[in-house]
Amino acid sequence: MIKVRPAILCGGSGERLWPLSRQSKPKPFHALLSERTIFEDTLLRCRGAGEGVSFADPLIVAGEAIETPVRRGLASAGIGAAAAVFEPVGRNTAPAAALAALLAQKADGSEALVLLVSSDHHIAPVEKFRETVAAAAPLATDGKIVVFGILPTRPETGYGYIRKGAPVGEGFAVAAFEEKPDAAKAAAYLEAGDRFWNAGIFLFRADTLLAELGRYEPEVLNAVQAALGADNRIDADAFALSPSIPLDIAVMERTKHAAVMPARFHWSDVGTWSSLADALDADAQGNVLSGDVIALETAGSYLRGEDVTVTAIGVENLVVVATRDAVFLAPRDRAHEVKRILAAAKDRKRDDLL
Repeated sequence: MIKVRPAILCGGSGERLWPLSRQSKPKPFHALLSERTIFEDTLLRCRGAGEGVSFADPLIVAGEAIETPVRRGLASAGIGAAAAVFEPVGRNTAPAAALAALLAQKADGSEALVLLVSSDHHIAPVEKFRETVAAAAPLATDGKIVVFGILPTRPETGYGYIRKGAPVGEGFAVAAFEEKPDAAKAAAYLEAGDRFWNAGIFLFRADTLLAELGRYEPEVLNAVQAALGADNRIDADAFALSPSIPLDIAVMERTKHAAVMPARFHWSDVGTWSSLADALDADAQGNVLSGDVIALETAGSYLRGEDVTVTAIGVENLVVVATRDAVFLAPRDRAHEVKRILAAAKDRKRDDLL
């Protein structure tokens, strides 16, 4: 049985799921896919033993602003964290990964296997998730930094891509990381059949990750090491000296140790209302209804009422999300443009909507 230390990252504001997701209570802390919050689902997915993997108690890396919902989620899921650290300022995923590696090293030694996962993704079924982790573990044990890749099902322009190289174990060496493509490139990637979507899930040995950060981004590693105290509190001034940089750019696009493991599970980042609807079961008319909703002669729509009643008649392919203080309505294929609404709200000094 392979021991793996999960490290769950709670960052980002989930702006594309406004008006439900707000700065004080972002996407992971809402019940979007089940009766539990996405954060709770993530915690429960990364515990226990089975399919050749034994998950140790999780590490949590989150922002100070969401410490309360993080602790509530842990209590609600009945899970005790091995350590929880709260960043005083956001510095993207490379410093967060460094924190996770240092905490894992403290708990399990330098060769600890760390599974770096986001708190707000949809993954199912759990058994296939565990199988993928188990398949990737030998590569990580041998010093590879393994990223999980999702086999594309459509010419998606909203995800980064990974081009696979030669076979390595049950996975592949990484030939290249490729940025979010335009529609033509995405179609070509799908036809080529040699790319994966980048799920942003990583498995690595703590010492491997720290060594590569030291090689390519020593300012990140030095700042994080200086900031992390013996009591796992983070010194704000020291942490603020770290560059703000994603792990992909800091390490994965430069290291010679990158590998990609094809995922055996279904995955979505549920980053927009449309992708959330796609991850849920629709009714006979193609609608996904949540909360108090009355829909007549309506098709292909996502309708959600939070403490209010949403009603619709004779509409198609809409997203309607209503909370007590705001309503968002858009064609389903334009729901991702909700950030334009937030930009307008900021211009109008409507901080109450953020």
